[in-house]
Amino acid sequence: MPLSALAVLGFSFLVGALIGVTSMGGAALMTPFLVIALGVRPVIAVGTDLIFSAATKIFGAWMHWREGTVDVKTAGWLAAGSLPGGAIGVFLIRYLHQLDLDVDRWVREGIGIGLIVVAAALLVRTLHGKSIRAPKRLMLRHSRAATAIWGFAVGLVVGFTSLGSGSLIIPFLMVLYPQKSARAVGTDVFHAAILVAATGSLHAGAGHVDWSLLPLLLGGSIPGVMIGSYLAPRLPERPLRVGIGLLLLVSGAKLV
Repeated sequence: MPLSALAVLGFSFLVGALIGVTSMGGAALMTPFLVIALGVRPVIAVGTDLIFSAATKIFGAWMHWREGTVDVKTAGWLAAGSLPGGAIGVFLIRYLHQLDLDVDRWVREGIGIGLIVVAAALLVRTLHGKSIRAPKRLMLRHSRAATAIWGFAVGLVVGFTSLGSGSLIIPFLMVLYPQKSARAVGTDVFHAAILVAATGSLHAGAGHVDWSLLPLLLGGSIPGVMIGSYLAPRLPERPLRVGIGLLLLVSGAKLV
């Protein structure tokens, strides 16, 4: 097996293990790995990662559905904003290409900025999550509109960079519904499955997917997720999340 294939299997295993332990690390680690380490064009890396994520998110969504930890109405309001946002993100790539601009440079820088935002959200949630308080009356009064608007913003980022389907949604849900953490996680995964499947399909239709990489990505990540899920109760989660956040900051700075 070529060394590059071994590298993909090894790193996808690591990503899967981190997802199992911390519930984060998918696109935020896989996309920059494809771009920086394997030299995949940023646009192709985005589409490939979304198809890869769709497979894993759909399985996770099914598991959460069985456990009854999905708020379907909230997921629906998120999707009402994120699906058109994701479509606009994909079409924005096409538009930039039609203008004969360096689309890969734009997407690469977009990924870098997205990584920095995701890292900041992760670090804030990890280090100060318990001290965050939402303006409850205002948020509850306009919760549906706020959910759809935030969904649109996240969908736009996901469509353009593949980042944020989970890491940008879960902090929002935890602030808006702090008393329902389990349902927030389940709702996040369920919505992410819808969003990445839809945006991934658009990228696939545009020819932005390296299908030859997918078996290696899934071949490493699936056993990684299983082992990570087993280790999750036995490892300190907070140091891992801080480590991932710092890694994302470094990767984002490298791509900008």
